[in-house]
Amino acid sequence: MKDRTAGKTPQTSAVEFVPLGKTKTVKPGATILAAANQVSVPIGQSCNGDGVCGWCRVRVLRGHDHLLPPTALERKLMADCSFGPDERAACLARVHGDIAVTTTYW
Repeated sequence: MKDRTAGKTPQTSAVEFVPLGKTKTVKPGATILAAANQVSVPIGQSCNGDGVCGWCRVRVLRGHDHLLPPTALERKLMADCSFGPDERAACLARVHGDIAVTTTYW
């Protein structure tokens, strides 16, 4: 029998915040920051999600391929703030599958 779900976007995605033990299920396309705000997980920020401060940097522990590719704005922010290869901006990174993230201040 052919797998009819292969290659399709999931109906929901789980964003796990490690080591806080919190997980939020979101619709595909939601940002990591939106998921964090919904479960009261603190994410540093000063630009209100405009993608200019870089304080919302998170490290992706699992599911890096379940994030949409960075936009031009996020790529610029990542370069300007010297993000590592496993880091993304929580205010701009959009989820399309299960992921796990952490920060240096949790």
